[in-house]
Amino acid sequence: MALRLSTELRQQLMGDAITVTGITYAAVAATQKITDTGKGLLTDGFRPGMIVKISGFTTGANNIYGSITSVASDGSDMVIAPSAVDALENEVAGDSVTITAIAQSFKEIFEYGVLCIYTGNQPADADTAPSGTKLLEITVDAGALTKGTKTNGLQWDDPSAGVIGKNGDAWQGAALATGTAGWFRFYANDFDTGADALCFDGTVGTSGAQLNLSSVAIVLAATTTIDEFEVTLPANA
Repeated sequence: MALRLSTELRQQLMGDAITVTGITYAAVAATQKITDTGKGLLTDGFRPGMIVKISGFTTGANNIYGSITSVASDGSDMVIAPSAVDALENEVAGDSVTITAIAQSFKEIFEYGVLCIYTGNQPADADTAPSGTKLLEITVDAGALTKGTKTNGLQWDDPSAGVIGKNGDAWQGAALATGTAGWFRFYANDFDTGADALCFDGTVGTSGAQLNLSSVAIVLAATTTIDEFEVTLPANA
């Protein structure tokens, strides 16, 4: 079976950046936050580490490029780390504000993500809802992932010769059930598992799979460690 990319992932890799426009956005100087009374920032796809362009505020200092530090779990705000010479100033909602995410690489899209492992066979495509029993959620040190933050999210080494692999963190998970691992799906930090999920998936085995484990026999509550995990961009499609 092959490594499969979701439609949303392919769109973003091809430069289809996230853009939202509305009158529900405000800026808060004390916390360096963009707030949203519509509470849509997380479901719109904004994630930690993403570079965004903000425009449309009356106050010029709020029309900046900045890096997202975190996004509230209810989508009501996000913390922005502006450049060294820029900082957000207080401004209430009401202007028509546009927030655009700058196109990102594969590594940037999946920074602080989560790896899920399931029983059964890999679905026909990465847009299809997961099948089988979820056996594992792999995070750093098996800690709980808080979507919208960097906490316990998985990170990657720098790519080399078209290959990118896990970093030096302990990628681990305590088994949620007993079963035989058959396939995986890697989700971006927003952990959206719906039809528009930002994800990719592949097979699990002990050799010759996209993700190889020392054993595919997973036992409830036992900890599984991912020692090696690489994704290769093929030279020929």
